[in-house]
Amino acid sequence: MINDLYLEVVTPEKICFEGAVGMVDVPGVMGRFTILIDHAPIISTLTTGDIRVIGKDGIERHFKCGGGVVDCKENHIVILIDQAPETGESQEEE
Repeated sequence: MINDLYLEVVTPEKICFEGAVGMVDVPGVMGRFTILIDHAPIISTLTTGDIRVIGKDGIERHFKCGGGVVDCKENHIVILIDQAPETGESQEEE
């Protein structure tokens, strides 16, 4: 059993982020929604907007989303998006 909420943000080119998080807020097609630890299993399509992530380290990160899919099961979230230049405070690669 996973004790933390774990997130992977993936594009066709690279893994943009992976690690333990406290919260993920995504632009669902039917409206924005937030995923916290022990969220019910969900698969949803994403629309254009901003993905907001607060890591276990307290750093807030933002990813641009042009569309994609989010899958959450057993505290493991995978977000597949077409492209994701990070616009938040922390840059994983420079």
